[in-house]
Amino acid sequence: MVRDDIATFARIAGVAPRAGSALPWGESRTAFGLELPADYRAFIDGFGAGTVGSRLTLSTPWPLHDAEAGITALRAMLDDAADTGALLRGLRDEFPAAFPYAFHPEPGGLLGWASGVGGEQCFWLAEASDPDAWPVVVWDKADWRRYDMGMVALLIRALTKGDLFLDDLVAPAPDRPLWHPRR
Repeated sequence: MVRDDIATFARIAGVAPRAGSALPWGESRTAFGLELPADYRAFIDGFGAGTVGSRLTLSTPWPLHDAEAGITALRAMLDDAADTGALLRGLRDEFPAAFPYAFHPEPGGLLGWASGVGGEQCFWLAEASDPDAWPVVVWDKADWRRYDMGMVALLIRALTKGDLFLDDLVAPAPDRPLWHPRR
């Protein structure tokens, strides 16, 4: 059964989630010591890797599955998040007022899940033990916005022009698909 938020995204984007088996997220949780939010996992299981609109590329395991290890291939994604965190910690040290958050792998830090072509970054604020309770934080042009919703709800809000701050985040181009899967 498809989650309501996934079905809503699929309807708005004009795509169908693929049927099939889910990635081995449970084994990945054991291997990496980190569980990601259920809406993210369902989105990746349904659509894979890709770009929303013409600007926002999701951070995803790639390849999606490490068949030899029997886990979702999260290592590169988490390494990229740690590299981004190191860069942002350096900026925070230099400009503390402009960077009010901790960054992965700091406890309760921001963990990136997407980046835009204009430098925008989308994060989960991993401050709760339950990843489904993690709010989303968007950084754009030195402005931070917290959204008490999940990743898929934020994508839907951005695609439906429900928030002026998010209007340029996905920037759907006329006559172009709203979801561009990575091939």
